[in-house]
Amino acid sequence: MKVRALSPTMGAEVTGINLGVPLDKSMIGDLRAIWLEYQMIVIRAQDLTPTQQLGFAKTLGEPDIYPFLNGLDGFPMITEVLKREDETVNFGGVWHSDTTYQSCPPMATLLYAKELPPIGGDTLFANQYAAFERLSQPLRDVLEKLRAINAAG
Repeated sequence: MKVRALSPTMGAEVTGINLGVPLDKSMIGDLRAIWLEYQMIVIRAQDLTPTQQLGFAKTLGEPDIYPFLNGLDGFPMITEVLKREDETVNFGGVWHSDTTYQSCPPMATLLYAKELPPIGGDTLFANQYAAFERLSQPLRDVLEKLRAINAAG
Protein backbone atom coordinates (compact mmCIF):
# COMPACT_ATOMS: atom_id res chain seq x y z
CA MET A 1 0.00 0.00 0.00
CA LYS A 2 1.32 3.44 -0.98
CA VAL A 3 0.06 6.88 0.09
CA ARG A 4 0.39 10.13 -1.86
CA ALA A 5 -0.85 13.48 -0.53
CA LEU A 6 -3.34 15.19 -2.86
CA SER A 7 -2.99 18.72 -1.46
CA PRO A 8 -1.18 20.59 1.29
CA THR A 9 -4.23 20.67 3.57
CA MET A 10 -6.14 17.43 3.04
CA GLY A 11 -6.64 14.31 1.01
CA ALA A 12 -4.47 11.36 0.06
CA GLU A 13 -4.55 8.78 -2.69
CA VAL A 14 -4.00 5.20 -1.55
CA THR A 15 -2.79 2.67 -4.13
CA GLY A 16 -1.90 -0.99 -4.01
CA ILE A 17 -5.06 -2.07 -2.23
CA ASN A 18 -8.07 -4.12 -3.32
CA LEU A 19 -11.24 -3.35 -1.37
CA GLY A 20 -13.02 -6.32 -2.96
CA VAL A 21 -11.28 -8.79 -0.68
CA PRO A 22 -11.37 -8.93 3.12
CA LEU A 23 -8.61 -6.79 4.63
CA ASP A 24 -6.70 -7.82 7.73
CA LYS A 25 -6.89 -5.74 10.93
CA SER A 26 -3.46 -4.26 10.32
CA MET A 27 -4.48 -2.96 6.88
CA ILE A 28 -7.73 -1.54 8.28
CA GLY A 29 -5.74 0.14 11.05
CA ASP A 30 -3.38 1.64 8.48
CA LEU A 31 -6.30 2.95 6.38
CA ARG A 32 -7.94 4.47 9.45
CA ALA A 33 -4.68 6.20 10.42
CA ILE A 34 -4.25 7.57 6.88
CA TRP A 35 -7.85 8.80 6.88
CA LEU A 36 -7.43 10.53 10.24
CA GLU A 37 -4.19 12.17 9.11
CA TYR A 38 -5.44 13.34 5.69
CA GLN A 39 -9.19 13.77 6.42
CA MET A 40 -10.15 12.13 3.11
CA ILE A 41 -8.72 9.25 1.12
CA VAL A 42 -9.17 8.24 -2.51
CA ILE A 43 -8.79 4.62 -3.57
CA ARG A 44 -9.17 4.41 -7.34
CA ALA A 45 -9.87 1.57 -9.77
CA GLN A 46 -12.08 -0.57 -7.56
CA ASP A 47 -14.76 -2.90 -8.93
CA LEU A 48 -17.05 -3.66 -6.03
CA THR A 49 -20.35 -5.43 -5.69
CA PRO A 50 -22.80 -3.98 -3.16
CA THR A 51 -21.88 -6.87 -0.83
CA GLN A 52 -18.18 -5.99 -1.06
CA GLN A 53 -18.87 -2.27 -0.63
CA LEU A 54 -20.95 -2.89 2.48
CA GLY A 55 -18.39 -5.41 3.78
CA PHE A 56 -15.64 -2.81 3.51
CA ALA A 57 -17.82 -0.18 5.20
CA LYS A 58 -18.44 -2.55 8.10
CA THR A 59 -14.69 -2.93 8.68
CA LEU A 60 -14.55 0.81 9.41
CA GLY A 61 -17.66 1.23 11.52
CA GLU A 62 -21.41 0.71 11.65
CA PRO A 63 -23.08 1.65 8.34
CA ASP A 64 -26.17 3.84 8.61
CA ILE A 65 -29.31 4.23 6.54
CA TYR A 66 -29.74 7.59 4.82
CA PRO A 67 -33.05 8.91 6.20
CA PHE A 68 -34.50 10.59 3.10
CA LEU A 69 -34.05 8.02 0.30
CA ASN A 70 -34.44 4.30 -0.07
CA GLY A 71 -31.23 2.37 -0.46
CA LEU A 72 -30.53 -0.33 -3.01
CA ASP A 73 -32.79 -3.39 -2.93
CA GLY A 74 -31.30 -5.69 -0.33
CA PHE A 75 -28.76 -3.04 0.69
CA PRO A 76 -30.66 -0.25 2.47
CA MET A 77 -27.39 1.27 3.71
CA ILE A 78 -26.18 1.99 0.15
CA THR A 79 -27.81 5.06 -1.37
CA GLU A 80 -27.42 5.66 -5.09
CA VAL A 81 -26.38 9.17 -6.01
CA LEU A 82 -27.58 9.69 -9.57
CA LYS A 83 -27.94 12.58 -11.97
CA ARG A 84 -29.80 11.81 -15.14
CA GLU A 85 -29.11 13.70 -18.37
CA ASP A 86 -32.43 15.59 -18.19
CA GLU A 87 -31.91 16.76 -14.59
CA THR A 88 -30.68 20.30 -14.03
CA VAL A 89 -29.97 20.01 -10.29
CA ASN A 90 -27.66 17.39 -8.86
CA PHE A 91 -28.05 15.42 -5.64
CA GLY A 92 -26.34 17.25 -2.78
CA GLY A 93 -25.37 20.09 -5.11
CA VAL A 94 -25.02 22.69 -2.39
CA TRP A 95 -22.31 22.92 0.24
CA HIS A 96 -23.16 20.50 3.01
CA SER A 97 -21.75 18.13 5.58
CA ASP A 98 -23.38 14.72 5.31
CA THR A 99 -26.11 13.98 7.85
CA THR A 100 -24.77 16.21 10.65
CA TYR A 101 -28.42 16.86 11.61
CA GLN A 102 -28.78 13.34 13.03
CA SER A 103 -28.63 12.96 16.81
CA CYS A 104 -25.62 10.68 16.31
CA PRO A 105 -24.08 11.56 12.91
CA PRO A 106 -22.01 8.92 11.11
CA MET A 107 -18.25 9.33 11.48
CA ALA A 108 -17.68 9.28 7.72
CA THR A 109 -19.17 8.99 4.28
CA LEU A 110 -18.02 6.43 1.74
CA LEU A 111 -18.55 7.43 -1.88
CA TYR A 112 -18.05 4.78 -4.54
CA ALA A 113 -18.05 6.38 -7.99
CA LYS A 114 -19.00 3.95 -10.72
CA GLU A 115 -19.41 6.42 -13.59
CA LEU A 116 -18.17 9.98 -13.86
CA PRO A 117 -18.57 12.55 -16.62
CA PRO A 118 -15.40 13.44 -18.57
CA ILE A 119 -15.65 17.02 -17.27
CA GLY A 120 -17.30 18.20 -14.06
CA GLY A 121 -19.03 15.94 -11.59
CA ASP A 122 -16.59 17.09 -8.95
CA THR A 123 -17.11 16.25 -5.31
CA LEU A 124 -15.33 18.94 -3.35
CA PHE A 125 -14.04 18.51 0.18
CA ALA A 126 -12.86 21.16 2.62
CA ASN A 127 -10.69 20.79 5.70
CA GLN A 128 -12.65 22.69 8.31
CA TYR A 129 -9.85 22.29 10.88
CA ALA A 130 -7.44 24.13 8.54
CA ALA A 131 -10.06 26.78 7.76
CA PHE A 132 -10.61 27.44 11.46
CA GLU A 133 -6.87 27.58 12.17
CA ARG A 134 -6.42 30.26 9.48
CA LEU A 135 -8.96 32.60 11.06
CA SER A 136 -7.75 35.50 13.17
CA GLN A 137 -7.48 34.74 16.88
CA PRO A 138 -10.26 37.21 17.81
CA LEU A 139 -12.64 35.51 15.36
CA ARG A 140 -11.68 32.06 16.65
CA ASP A 141 -12.33 33.28 20.21
CA VAL A 142 -15.86 34.35 19.19
CA LEU A 143 -16.59 31.14 17.30
CA GLU A 144 -15.29 28.83 20.03
CA LYS A 145 -18.07 30.06 22.33
CA LEU A 146 -20.82 29.29 19.82
CA ARG A 147 -22.77 26.07 19.31
CA ALA A 148 -24.45 25.04 16.10
CA ILE A 149 -27.80 23.39 15.54
CA ASN A 150 -27.82 21.30 12.37
CA ALA A 151 -31.08 20.66 10.60
CA ALA A 152 -32.05 18.85 7.42
CA GLY A 153 -33.46 21.38 4.99
